[in-house]
Amino acid sequence: MQIIDFRKRGKVWIGFSLLLFIIQSCSVTTNSNSEEEKATKTVKNNFPDFGKMLSPEEFLTQYPGEKVFELSQDYPLTKPDESRLPEFLNIPFDEDEHWMEYINAVRDYSFEGMIDVDFVAQKSKVRNWYHMPWMHWGPQGSEGFHGLAKEAEIGPYQLGPNQTESHQTYALGFYNEFAGYTLAQMWKDGDNPNPYATQEPNGFPVGTVIFKLLFTDADETDADYLVNPMTWNAYITPTWNNGLDTGRIVKKMHLIQMDVMVRDPRADQYGTGWVFGTFCYNGKLNNGKEGSMRAENLVPVGIQFGNDPQDTTNFINPYPVKRTVINPNLKQTKINPDSTQLPPQHLGWGGRLDGPVDLNNSSCMSCHATAEFPQVAPLVPKEAFIGDTNAMGQLTKLTETQAEAFRKYFQNLKCATPYTDNATSCDFSLQVSLALGYFTEWKDEDVAGYWTSEYERLPVMMNRDGSPKVEPNTPQ
Repeated sequence: MQIIDFRKRGKVWIGFSLLLFIIQSCSVTTNSNSEEEKATKTVKNNFPDFGKMLSPEEFLTQYPGEKVFELSQDYPLTKPDESRLPEFLNIPFDEDEHWMEYINAVRDYSFEGMIDVDFVAQKSKVRNWYHMPWMHWGPQGSEGFHGLAKEAEIGPYQLGPNQTESHQTYALGFYNEFAGYTLAQMWKDGDNPNPYATQEPNGFPVGTVIFKLLFTDADETDADYLVNPMTWNAYITPTWNNGLDTGRIVKKMHLIQMDVMVRDPRADQYGTGWVFGTFCYNGKLNNGKEGSMRAENLVPVGIQFGNDPQDTTNFINPYPVKRTVINPNLKQTKINPDSTQLPPQHLGWGGRLDGPVDLNNSSCMSCHATAEFPQVAPLVPKEAFIGDTNAMGQLTKLTETQAEAFRKYFQNLKCATPYTDNATSCDFSLQVSLALGYFTEWKDEDVAGYWTSEYERLPVMMNRDGSPKVEPNTPQ
């Protein structure tokens, strides 16, 4: 067996993950009793489960009977048979009469076997779900109650007129067995991940379903639709604090959004290959009376399978949003018009799909298209922050929409294709980009020496504010 030294990093204590070694071996989640047979079907790297948590003594004494988060990482080495393809792939997603049926079927597929076990992947008896490794690393690392990773800031008034202060978002992603197969190709050698697993001729296969649950520390006093919340305990930073981690506390987090990604072959005709969907929590509906069943209060915001590059309608629905503004010119975005079910949404630039905790100058698809390794491109270009503002200082219209970087941002990009010429595609998965980036940071910090590949490109960290966080070194 190959022994990999996973030396504990100096700055961050990895919760309960006190293992100093990862033993590369194989196991399987089938009913076979043969360990040798199991070894041929899945790969298991003992990646840390989370990065931030109370001490074991504090957790066990203050939360008796509860369990900490466990990373689902038994990625399948065998690609699932076509008989396992989701049935909703037969529902037209691009027709006005059927897109809502499609996106609700994706939600039901994600919930089946999961909602009744509090979204603990290992407990699902319907299908296998997996998590992304390396979300434990760094100041935004995942916490130990539910594996939520620090994701983004929510600016004042972004959720509504009563939200006068900033809040933050934490999230956890789930990958079905088709996506898990690609994760196996990337991470089967835990010490040498293959970044080309998500670039053509590879990439996530047809049938891939990825869903993400997003939680916020805002509550019903900030946005009235967060009433009757689905809550999880989480070990988080008291505030966003520019993404830094200067200490954590236990706090209740409230489900606010769910994002889905589907690798649907019928989306190839639109030049992307992906279908995105977003849901907003509306506790006023009071569906699902307790616990994780309250996730049934997630209402479709819309669906997107392209960026409508031909449409240059230039507006931003400013914070605080009063009503959802639907752009009828968009053909590759469909928005839920039912204001009795869906709270007012700011959406993205020109009315493209975006969720309540996303920025109103972007779109789901344009942001995810930038996913690459290394993350050279910003998640949102700087031109998307330049424009006219209202009396509250909120953007209403952009003025740099003819800039090359901005025009590129709203083009349709083929799946598994690099966004930047000198980077490797992460096939629209920002968590893949993060994981590979975090792994590289760990090598640099805790493993003496360098790799040739590190000198092939300038180092740029993931960002979404339009400007790199790491500038190239300049001569003094």
